Amino acid sequence: MIIRQIRAGIAMLFGALSLPLLAHPFAPQLLFSYISHPQISLIQDELRQAYSNLGIELAFTPVASEREFILGNRGDVDGIAAKFAFAEEQLPDMVRVDVPLMTVEIYLVCSQSVVCQHQVLQDARKTIALVGGKTVLSEVLGDSPVRRIELSSHQQVLDMLGHKRIDYALLALSYKHIPMLGSQGIQIALPAVYKGKVYHYLHQRYAEQVADVERELRYVVERSNSISK
Repeated sequence: MIIRQIRAGIAMLFGALSLPLLAHPFAPQLLFSYISHPQISLIQDELRQAYSNLGIELAFTPVASEREFILGNRGDVDGIAAKFAFAEEQLPDMVRVDVPLMTVEIYLVCSQSVVCQHQVLQDARKTIALVGGKTVLSEVLGDSPVRRIELSSHQQVLDMLGHKRIDYALLALSYKHIPMLGSQGIQIALPAVYKGKVYHYLHQRYAEQVADVERELRYVVERSNSISK
């Protein structure tokens, strides 16, 4: 009898100690990384609303593209605000929240002083600017013979185009939100060079909560899309 009681006590203690290791409920506030971009505020607003429905506040921290993979996989942030599905293979420790946030296109963007045509991407004499690091932009260029200039941010690319310090660049944009670029002395070659969907990612420690986030985020995104039509 005493032995059975001791065993039962050990089992209960082990269960109590194991519970925090198996379940990872959300903290009252989560920290998500993002890459600076004119359209990221749209995604941040949708994420804030979805997580608010779950009683969770969000904070966001800007990071460089390649560093975002490191911080995400290492768990230094709770999640990544938005990333191309194209990049998933670089996020082995992150889980996709399977709700497309928007379709984003990669466009050839040019200064006003040049002819803006896709043929320049096959011209070894041309130089193309893009946000640096291993990103979907660099993957889209692939084996293109053009020379590349890697810049630090989306806004730096736009500023240098507007001031005619560079003639050509690749930028990620959502076509319906292109007017957000404003009047910056640039032109855009149509159609897009590449098109892909963007998703939100959570660290795998929150894998059990992904279904709840998907439910709320899907509601918010679908409602937002219906209002904008």
